[in-house]
Formats: sequence, structure tokens, C-alpha cells
Amino acid sequence: MNHSDGFGRALRAVRGELALSQEAVAHAVGTTQRHVSFLETGRSSLTREMLGRIVSGLALTAAQRASLFHASGFRNPYPTRTLDGVELQATLDLMERQVLTHWPFPAFVVDRDWSFLRTNRPAERMIASFGGVTNMYALLLSPGFRAVVTNWEQASGSFYTRIQEVARRSPMVRAALEAAVAEGRFDHVAGVLGGTDEVPVYVPIEVQFPDGVRMHFTSLHGRWVSVHDALAEQFEVELLVPLDGASEGVAAAAFGEAGASPPRA
Repeated sequence: MNHSDGFGRALRAVRGELALSQEAVAHAVGTTQRHVSFLETGRSSLTREMLGRIVSGLALTAAQRASLFHASGFRNPYPTRTLDGVELQATLDLMERQVLTHWPFPAFVVDRDWSFLRTNRPAERMIASFGGVTNMYALLLSPGFRAVVTNWEQASGSFYTRIQEVARRSPMVRAALEAAVAEGRFDHVAGVLGGTDEVPVYVPIEVQFPDGVRMHFTSLHGRWVSVHDALAEQFEVELLVPLDGASEGVAAAAFGEAGASPPRA
């Protein structure tokens, strides 16, 4: 394969993902629209200096940077790693040890498909109470979880928009969301999100366990900073956050280290 042709296709693909015109790319990397066009068609030879300007000027993901280097013919500083490799397992171990184990309530590390990669003990208890699901999407839409959320009409609007966000990067979650929509699970969401009632800053999720005890919570999620690996940049930490003192006590009793067995839905 001609590296110029391969790089041109890779650059066009990345530009399409970013929804940028050739002119916008040229402005970001300090060149001309004509030169960007010539790079994409293979009429201009790529230099390492220009490649550096492109990967630094376009706010690319690690995966996008890796794809451009791979197509360039230059040495690729972004190796392809596997999830079961030593380096990524060490990264996950670090996230579990330094973040999850210090959070007193359910906490997870998930991948782009929302699959559980690491969990703390409260999360393990929570997962067990809802049928031992293996990903966040299955947990949110499990019959057991649905049964205990008392404000499902309001809270499911938040679940829906979050699942949409994940579906944009995960074909697996996108397919599952499309199936749920086809089944009518979210038919009410348009009325919730498009209604006339004033929308609060956030919608608490209210859970009532079979013994009548209630808990209000939301969740917090974030990513590892300074990541330069295509897989590791997909890792997210998800923390369950009780919203008041009473809910903290309920969460601690249900899922905490000293708590009783988790309540069954």
C-alpha cells in the first residue's frame, strides 16, 4: 500500500469523525486548505513535522492519533494493547486500589460498552441483588431495578439520555437501546423531557426496598486524565452517590462492608 494513499484515507476518516472541513483542519494545523487536500489525495508527501502538527492541533483521541501514525509509515508511538495485557491490567488495578476501594458505596470501572471491568465490594453486593448482571445497561433495565425505582417516570429520562451518550460510542449499547425503544420502554420519555414542568438541576433516583426503606441517589462518572492509550481512554469510573444522610445509612446497610445481605428486589 502506498503510505500517502493510506494516510489520505485515514485523515479523511478522522476529519469526518470530527465533522471538520479541510479549511478548518488547515487553520488548526497552520497550513492551507490546498495542502490538506493534497495530503488526502496523496499528491503531497507527508512529513513527520506535519504529522506532529496534525495530531497536536486537532484535539484527537488516542485512537485517532494511533490510526494516523499507523497509516503514515512513520514509527507509531501508540502501540496496540489488549485488555488482558500487563499494562492495562495494571492500570485497572490502580483505579481499583486508589479509587474504588476508598469509596464506601457502589463504585465501578466500566469500558465503552459499560461492561464492568472492576468493582468494589459494595458494587458486588449491588450487582448480586439485581441478578448478577455484567454491565451497567443491563443493571439499569433489569426487572429488579425497575421494580424498586419509585420515580421511574422522571428518573428514566436521565437513564435514557445517559444511555444515548454511551450508545454514540458503543455499537453494542446502541443495538440494545434500539431494541428497548422498539419494545416501547421509553415511549414516555418524550413527554418527560419535552414537558412544561420546570426541570431541576438533577433528578434524584428514589429506590424503595421490599422492607419499605427508601434511598435517594444519583451517580458521578469520570475518566482517567493524561491517558494516551486507545483502550484506556475508554475506561470510566462510576460512583453511586447517596443524596442525604438517611440515604447514606441505607446504602451502607444494604451494600457496605458491615451491612447485612443486600435487599432482594
